[in-house]
Amino acid sequence: MACKMLKQKIYDKLKSGYFCDENDLVDVSDGFDDLIHIVIVSRKFDGKLVKERHSLIWDELIKHLSNEEWGHVSLSVGASPEDVKTFL
Repeated sequence: MACKMLKQKIYDKLKSGYFCDENDLVDVSDGFDDLIHIVIVSRKFDGKLVKERHSLIWDELIKHLSNEEWGHVSLSVGASPEDVKTFL
């Protein structure tokens, strides 16, 4: 299980940073072992390529976390609300 304090720090930094809109959904959860998964649903991803979405997320993580901390993130997914609707 991943460190609860680190998961909370990641969530807080993402929600107080670029993904601060009340409609931005940020989910930080346990991955395998002590790794962390991040899923963000935001209109800020509209029209962006996968690479651009990853860059938006990782730019925030690298800004606010130490190398050791962000090294625990093994998955990050950025999706627009329209992306989510296609799976429903």
